[in-house]
Amino acid sequence: MKVLILDTIKPLGQSSTVHIWEFIKSLSKSGQEVHVMTISDKIFDGVVFHSLIKKKQTISGIFVFRLHYLMQIGKVVNELKFDILYTRNSLRGIIGVLIRLLKGPKLVLELNGLVSEDWKLKKERNGDINMFRNVRVKLSDWVEIFVAKKADAVIVVAQGIKDILIKRGVDENKIFVIPNGANINLFRPMKGSAINELRHRYSINEEDHVITFVGNFEWYHGIEYLIRSAPLILNTFPNTKFLIVGDGPIRKELENLVKKMNLFDKIIFTGRAPYEMVPLYINMADVCVAPFTRARNERIGLSPLKIYEYLACGKPVIASDIKGVGDLLRHSNAGIAVTPEDPVELANAIIKLLKDEELRRQMGENGRKVVVNNYSWDHTAKKTIEVFEKILNKKGDYSSAR
Repeated sequence: MKVLILDTIKPLGQSSTVHIWEFIKSLSKSGQEVHVMTISDKIFDGVVFHSLIKKKQTISGIFVFRLHYLMQIGKVVNELKFDILYTRNSLRGIIGVLIRLLKGPKLVLELNGLVSEDWKLKKERNGDINMFRNVRVKLSDWVEIFVAKKADAVIVVAQGIKDILIKRGVDENKIFVIPNGANINLFRPMKGSAINELRHRYSINEEDHVITFVGNFEWYHGIEYLIRSAPLILNTFPNTKFLIVGDGPIRKELENLVKKMNLFDKIIFTGRAPYEMVPLYINMADVCVAPFTRARNERIGLSPLKIYEYLACGKPVIASDIKGVGDLLRHSNAGIAVTPEDPVELANAIIKLLKDEELRRQMGENGRKVVVNNYSWDHTAKKTIEVFEKILNKKGDYSSAR
């Protein structure tokens, strides 16, 4: 079938683009004809690229870019007959609704979160926000729900998002829960000189234990609780290094906490790593962690890329017991789920795994197996294609793809 990705796709390498590029690659590999609107170079075989001008960060530059996008979309949909329009952006979804009415392709909206839920959390954390932003968010929320109701199918990554959409009036029968995935060829167990070079770069000795976090530095990722757990771990295993890979808005806050706790020689901030290098950082670890906070994550649940990538590398995982994470670790016996925002319980779980090399090995094998069988990007693409086929065939029974 012929699929048009409505979103403006940025170059691969930024964390925000990994999901969509990996999905597009797997969709194309499965035999679909995938068309992409992008400012990126043409780097994937089998994907049809429709080039856009680069956006200049000025009012006039943004206007010109959006006008060019609309002209390109109009040209592409007039010249080609698409079966599916796909978007992760509800504003692009408005364009999809219009094309659907005029040209007849089916519209699929993917949601990894909800505007209304994110806004509630920002207000709870930061207090009242100015009136202009409140109006803008309410409009964005209305657009998101409007497009979800008009779309032929809505794909969500967590059951909690589906539950909220149903309460907001979206037809339950067209909402499908399909988790994120991992590139199991890139993220795999590794050894060798490249990892040894990284250890040398960060002065990590062969006998040192390594605890690793990878991700954006956002407050809801709970990195501060990993830092607060460090002294307890070091009391039992003084030869432990904590590798924190990534960057983000709270980096300075986290670095100040490390200085305050006098842990600067034990906790290493690497900065952002290129996507293709991330598996090397993960493979340095004895244990990988994802200490998510309650607030944002318990409301809608999670399908976090970092968990699948840790597991795909064959590493045991300790993560907060949040919907979508705790059950995965328990059912696969690939790690330990701990109470969110509890540095003592987090430390005790890490100590338990550092004491038992065989348990770490077995959990690592279990994790690799469960991701290969259930959470690869190819698996995600396969389940998505099942949704495409159902809406194209207009079948009423959606149950098997849920």
